[in-house]
Amino acid sequence: MNSPLLRLLARLVLQLPDIEQIPTYQRQIVALRRLLVSLQPNIELSDDVVLHPRFYHPRGVRLNFADGAEIKRDVRIGRDGEVPGEATLSIGVGSQILSDCHLDCSSDITIGDGTHIGRACSIYTHTHQTDSREVPVLESPVNTAPVVIGSDVMIYSDVVILPGITIGDGAVVAVRSVVTRDVEPYAIVAGVPAEKVGERT
Repeated sequence: MNSPLLRLLARLVLQLPDIEQIPTYQRQIVALRRLLVSLQPNIELSDDVVLHPRFYHPRGVRLNFADGAEIKRDVRIGRDGEVPGEATLSIGVGSQILSDCHLDCSSDITIGDGTHIGRACSIYTHTHQTDSREVPVLESPVNTAPVVIGSDVMIYSDVVILPGITIGDGAVVAVRSVVTRDVEPYAIVAGVPAEKVGERT
């Protein structure tokens, strides 16, 4: 009964709260994580923002998250190292960004209220100007453009949104679409590149 496996199991169990205390424990961890992030410069988080594990953001990106915003696990914020200055990621009231999303904040990203960003989505705000043969691709200039996503927008999983795009209020973007042009309010778009296939009535 004194096997290493049993000792390891006992040690693990002793590190966990009682079953009835787990929701309280989770809330305390979420609150502590939010507090530690909010202490950093250029970070504005409302009291009920929820940040799940392994949320990453670099220096040079300002965060402004409103009431009820929720960031699921493994969401990564990044930016091109050659872009000067700072950019802002703004997330509106009650909006959610699900797991494994990648948000390029080389320029600003603005997300409205009550919007859903599905799993493994990618939002880009920079691209490289590669049209000249005289310039090696690794030395090509960087162009940036902000992305604006309205309120009450449903973006399903694995969507790619390119720089400079505006997605209007109430729009729906289908799974694995690539958004290469603006989406009008309440439009339903799908495909590569995304085209209008319907409308919310």
